[in-house]
Amino acid sequence: MAAPMVLSVSVVIISIVAYGIHDLLTNFENNGCEMTYMFEFPEYQKIDIGEVEEKYRNYALHIYGEGVYANRIRTLQLNGIPVLFIPGNSGSHKQVRSLGSVALRMAERQGVKVHFNYFVVDINEELSGLYGGVLKRQTEFVHLCLQKILSFYKNAKHPPSSVVIVGHSMGGIVARGLFTLPDFDPAVVNTIITQATPHQKPVVSFDDDLHHYYQRVNQYWRSEGGQAALRHVTVVSTGGGHRDVQVRYALTRLDGIVADDRAISASTTSIPKSWVSTDHRCS
Repeated sequence: MAAPMVLSVSVVIISIVAYGIHDLLTNFENNGCEMTYMFEFPEYQKIDIGEVEEKYRNYALHIYGEGVYANRIRTLQLNGIPVLFIPGNSGSHKQVRSLGSVALRMAERQGVKVHFNYFVVDINEELSGLYGGVLKRQTEFVHLCLQKILSFYKNAKHPPSSVVIVGHSMGGIVARGLFTLPDFDPAVVNTIITQATPHQKPVVSFDDDLHHYYQRVNQYWRSEGGQAALRHVTVVSTGGGHRDVQVRYALTRLDGIVADDRAISASTTSIPKSWVSTDHRCS
């Protein structure tokens, strides 16, 4: 009698656990991550980057604008705070729209004098999460873009000396990879915000280039020399929660990579004042 009873209890327990796992993974609202409504047409104004454009013909640098603001920035005589968005694996440069538009509307609504100028790199929607051979080239291009961006503020009343970087997914790795370039000035970047970026290691490692890029970047950030050169850099990393099935939260943490006093790691599970949960795209 004991054996059938143990078997029955085991089946019940396994069934409950299986149902709980199924409910956790499937019991949520559909999240299409649709773009918000706009009453002004978004513009991604391409910027001439000079002679290097021939070398990086598949890449481009844009500045985001809409409405009257888009007309105002055409001369590229800027006086705001520069922000550069780096898309990730197969990411589009048009992803910057939600960040750029919200930042613009908040500045206009609150009537503040400080505003952000959002730039974005178009890296041809390359599969940087699967093939590491493109990461070094993307990093070098972003470096050139940072220099170009700061040149637009020479006539500003208070010209900035650094650029805020926002990286989605693999774009966050490219942002940290900048500091490994031999001719990169670390003072150009003091704030990096990453969204669903696998900092610890690649989600999948199909080739040596991807592995070696990660190894080089993380070794530098963990080294004593890197820690000294990066003392002024703050890194914020947010993960997409349990619904991000592409990059699990553990990979987005900065433990052991960035010093605790300069690192913030968080998991975003929902969007405030809405009924929408987050995933890899909405992180």
